[in-house]
Amino acid sequence: MLLGLLGGKLARWAHLPKVSGYIITGILIGPSVLGLISTEIVEGLRLVNDIALGMIMFAIGGVFEVHHLKAVGRRILWLTVGQTAAVIIFVTGGLYFVGMDFYPSLLLGMVAIATAPAATLLVIREFSANGEFTDSLITVTATSNMVCILLFEFTFSLGSITQGVDFKKALITPFYELGGSLVIGLVVGYIISRWEEHVEDQAELLMILLAGIVLTVGLALTLNLQPLFATLILGGVTTNLSMMHRLVYAEFRQIEQPLYIAFFVLAGASLHLDLLPGLGVAGAVYLTMRLAGKVVGSWVVGRWQKLPSSINNYLGLGMVAQAGVAIGLIDYVNRTDTSVGALLAPIILATVLIYETLGPPIIEYTLFRSGDAKTFV
Repeated sequence: MLLGLLGGKLARWAHLPKVSGYIITGILIGPSVLGLISTEIVEGLRLVNDIALGMIMFAIGGVFEVHHLKAVGRRILWLTVGQTAAVIIFVTGGLYFVGMDFYPSLLLGMVAIATAPAATLLVIREFSANGEFTDSLITVTATSNMVCILLFEFTFSLGSITQGVDFKKALITPFYELGGSLVIGLVVGYIISRWEEHVEDQAELLMILLAGIVLTVGLALTLNLQPLFATLILGGVTTNLSMMHRLVYAEFRQIEQPLYIAFFVLAGASLHLDLLPGLGVAGAVYLTMRLAGKVVGSWVVGRWQKLPSSINNYLGLGMVAQAGVAIGLIDYVNRTDTSVGALLAPIILATVLIYETLGPPIIEYTLFRSGDAKTFV
């Protein structure tokens, strides 16, 4: 965390987002370079990642406020559909064209939908970006990750039938995992929202929010559900049912910051530099086609819906970062079907290294070009 803070300061000095400094620090002290943090330590601290990512998804889920969605609903719906369809077609078609089987190509097309919520959220906060472009970026990031998890779960479960999995089990599994995550997010969100109404002490309010997130993550992991989806729902429920947690939002961000620094440093330490030389044709296709799908899909919808030029030109580029959600889905595949995981993991892990390193500066660029971030703070 101390080295991460220093890396963030150096990044600001170099006019880069702090997130870039955290990630580069992790790469330098991780197993791939200096080895100050071993692979075993990174694995042993996964709980930090789980909680930090849960807090990030909780914050992202806050964009699902009913009044907000009513105001931007149609625009966000079409932007999500457009870039999702384009990414699936571009990535799946490109990988199939270069010789990969259709099923793993399709799974990679689903994973490609995911956008790193952590990097996106923290860069937006760092530069105090505000406006129509920023609003669209954070909301489409939230909806894209939700769609990614849903589509991937059903595609992977149904595709596993061809691998010999029982049809009933393949059909029930996504409903169990997604339905269970939905129930946990709804129930815990309702409980803490009602509890908050009877609390006036800020410290207790902070504890309720933090405990609710940790409880949701813990229940989801224990029951083999989707903690990312569960905490996303938790954020959506509390932002609609509770007014109290908004009173402590600024204080809650002070609790988040140390975990976020640790999260990004550990994320950098877990990146595999040794995979870059073996990226290969499939990796290069995934890298380029995912970005092309995001950019083209957003541009086509923006032109069709006559959206502001900032959204048409920069939204797809602003969704370039990819990390936590994609890695989480690949971990799930590795636990369930090692043969398919062996095909997907090297491509995702190698491209995440590039996306997560270059993503924050590109997000910063889109925020300034759109006019939502006016000055370098």
